[in-house]
Amino acid sequence: MTTTAITTYYVQGKISADGNYADCSYFLDQAAKQPVEGSTLSISYGETACAIAQADGSELVLLGASFKTLGRPPVMTDSNFSATDGTGSLQVPMPPSTVVTKGIVLLFSKAGSVDGLYASSDPELTNGSGL
Repeated sequence: MTTTAITTYYVQGKISADGNYADCSYFLDQAAKQPVEGSTLSISYGETACAIAQADGSELVLLGASFKTLGRPPVMTDSNFSATDGTGSLQVPMPPSTVVTKGIVLLFSKAGSVDGLYASSDPELTNGSGL
């Protein structure tokens, strides 16, 4: 049975100490008061997507995400990239009737001007558990 609910996680990004990528923290709320331990995000079996949105206090602006189902051949198509919408949110589609884990790379820039792009470390999204 599929559900129409979509779980949303919120992310704060900041430039890493070496200046090469985005250090990310994940939260259950936009105000960034309810942290998620680690970088494994879980949604309930049957959900068709997971939303990832920018949390308050983020030093970097969330631009988009690339994702891939782990254990499958590495390919890049228009079906495994999602740009943020006008609200700073994006969706990662998930199959409603198959348990999978997807690796995600979030893409950020500095606020105000895109003079550098910063990729996140690789969080994972799984639909094999209830929240």
